Amino acid sequence: MDDLTARIMDNNKWPSLQLPENLDLLNELADNSFSLGTFEGKLAGTLMYHQILEAMCMHLLDDCHFLIQLSVYPATIQFKLPTDKMFGYYIGELKSSVSFYKKDEFIQKAEQFNGYRVNAVHKMRRSNLTQLSKELDKVKPCFDELYNLYDEIQDSFRVDFHGFKKDVFIDYLTEEEQEQYFG
Repeated sequence: MDDLTARIMDNNKWPSLQLPENLDLLNELADNSFSLGTFEGKLAGTLMYHQILEAMCMHLLDDCHFLIQLSVYPATIQFKLPTDKMFGYYIGELKSSVSFYKKDEFIQKAEQFNGYRVNAVHKMRRSNLTQLSKELDKVKPCFDELYNLYDEIQDSFRVDFHGFKKDVFIDYLTEEEQEQYFG
């Protein structure tokens, strides 16, 4: 069995978030910071949410790459996702990748979130912090929408991957392998 077939047959090898326990902790810290209601708490929360969104974007790109690999099989294609780029890079990559459920909505919301973040970071030394704090009030609801969209998108990708596993890749398995995976 080749690597891609082995990967699709084992759900644990499908694309996933890197270090999800760190992201859960970061999300909790961001929520706590944001709930302080202060400018510095909202800004700290915003920056932590930003890191979580970056990880989500990278995961979505991994999903897209995997879906493309499954779609072109038995031909092969390799992808390399850099881990040292900025948020805008990953959004740009999502824009130019394969379509997926609620892609445009996710990208629009992610760009909106990034606008709030950039605005606060770049205007804080030249603007009224009270006004910026009010602007940051939009961050958490935007992040929460993105989080829910991300969950819906992941559910859709899992359905797609399961369909490939069950309906396409089963044809590439030996009878013994079919028994192993499907009983």
